[in-house]
Amino acid sequence: MQFHTCLEGYSALFCWKLCTQFPYQMTSIQARNVNHPEHRENLKTEKYTVIREAMLASLSDDAWMPFSELEEKVRAWLDAHEVPKALFPKPGSVRWYCKAVQLDLEARHEIKRQPKKSPLHLRKRRSDSA
Repeated sequence: MQFHTCLEGYSALFCWKLCTQFPYQMTSIQARNVNHPEHRENLKTEKYTVIREAMLASLSDDAWMPFSELEEKVRAWLDAHEVPKALFPKPGSVRWYCKAVQLDLEARHEIKRQPKKSPLHLRKRRSDSA
């Protein structure tokens, strides 16, 4: 897995360390919010991409998954793919990014929440569903 492609030919970890030492070089993405379409949240592209990939790898097209279980699976995915702990150093930052990316993926119609279900349950959006 590549964490950053800022310098062709250098390792992803080297690039990641370089970009964390010089944060002005990190790019950001404006994540959407399904609940507030007018609102955008600036997220670091690197973090957004890693969490997005982990979420989509963890969710099914068929079975609904509680958000709490999805967060656990994302953490396991990060560990399995040896994502540096320094990428999400603060307690709660993985949870915060999971929530922000979840709202963005819903707004982009990549995932769907189960209607009238509490706590929140999610799955990938099927191509045949609206």
